[in-house]
Amino acid sequence: MMMIARSAEYEDVLNSAKDRKVSVWTCNTCARMCNGVGGQQAADRLAAKLKEDGVDVRRSMSVSAACLMSKVNAKAAEMSENADAIVSLTCDVGVLCAARAFGKDVIAPLITLGSGYIDGDGTLIVTSCNGLESPAPLNEVAEKKGLSATPLV
Repeated sequence: MMMIARSAEYEDVLNSAKDRKVSVWTCNTCARMCNGVGGQQAADRLAAKLKEDGVDVRRSMSVSAACLMSKVNAKAAEMSENADAIVSLTCDVGVLCAARAFGKDVIAPLITLGSGYIDGDGTLIVTSCNGLESPAPLNEVAEKKGLSATPLV
């Protein structure tokens, strides 16, 4: 599982999306499980808030795994139809897959902190890809990096 946090605030996403037709795209696995920074519910909330603030939101859609091109490609035509840009609530790999499949500008307000797991008590633990850092709770890792492990809205 990829551990994901926010690298942007709502206002940053709003400013990037203004005067554009956007679709909100998300992963319903890792991003959803990382304190709900992604997943269909987070995408729907973000889409509704962006609409409320005057952004032309075309759709909100999730995929079970945004890192699998076959799954992303299956949604490409529907997702990118009539949109200028995609707001991607996914890990960094999901952003790359979205850009490749949709052929649109991708707004990426989330960042991948590394791989990880869910501890027995439900704590999200980030592990270092290079093994040099000790495993630590997602919230602590995000805070040390000046990020937030909470949804945008």
